[in-house]
Amino acid sequence: MGHHFKYVSSETVDLTKAVVDGFVALPGSATERSLKPARIEYLQDVVLGGSAVVFQWAQAKVTETGEIYRVNGQHSSYMLSQLNGQFPNGLKVHKDTYEVDNLASLAYLFRMFDPRTSARSVHDVAGAYQGLHLSLKDVPKMTAKMTIDGTSWFLKIVRGDNIPSGDDRYELFNNAKMHPFIRMAGGILNKIKTPEFTNPVIGAMYGTWEREPVEAEAFWSDVAKQGGGNDSNHPAAVLDTWLVAIRDKTIEKKPSDREIYRACIVAWNAYRHHRTLDKIGKYDPKKGAPDID
Repeated sequence: MGHHFKYVSSETVDLTKAVVDGFVALPGSATERSLKPARIEYLQDVVLGGSAVVFQWAQAKVTETGEIYRVNGQHSSYMLSQLNGQFPNGLKVHKDTYEVDNLASLAYLFRMFDPRTSARSVHDVAGAYQGLHLSLKDVPKMTAKMTIDGTSWFLKIVRGDNIPSGDDRYELFNNAKMHPFIRMAGGILNKIKTPEFTNPVIGAMYGTWEREPVEAEAFWSDVAKQGGGNDSNHPAAVLDTWLVAIRDKTIEKKPSDREIYRACIVAWNAYRHHRTLDKIGKYDPKKGAPDID
């Protein structure tokens, strides 16, 4: 490709204020991203929370000019510099040094760090937590992730529980009491066949499963398979038709997540009481969703 860089050396050293200040003082490569406050805050929480691993920094000397540039470690070094040396003992940093022919090669070298195609995705994180539990090994990773996403939505939005956010929500995989639900949902959900099962739908699944697991499996299987027999007024059939209309964008106005959740519980309650259902009905924000029967 015409761009060349050469590895020179590596060292792993104790993280001190002097080490941080020296690295921050290096001119940043013109390829460096703008500092992102959210990323800095995240890294600070990791450090102060005692979860930091060895930092990976890199610098490169441009042969044409003799200038040394920082090419990896901008956010972490800046964050640490703001702590003014008040960071936990025992932290380490691994520093690599390279040589590049020119600035164009410097840009190419920058691309080698944390490339988008090899970065850990949210799916990788969810899969890592799931993989810790043998009881979940047969659940497709995609549907297991969908199950946790929907359950966390229910616990936070509907129930008001204080649960982890972001990637930390996948710690819910560690709750063994949820494993039967994850396995049940794994047999119903399919990202291709049931894309209408969004977070509020899966959240409703979880809430009804807590209430009555056997009936919940039967009901949601019917919804996923357009069930209900030949009865177009069967609650599962009515709900399925409504959810598919949302998916296909044939509904007049896209409902909110809370409205979708409410519709699911309306259909479930009708099913539980062996009632037919003509339609989902309008959502009244003041009334919200009914309790789960």
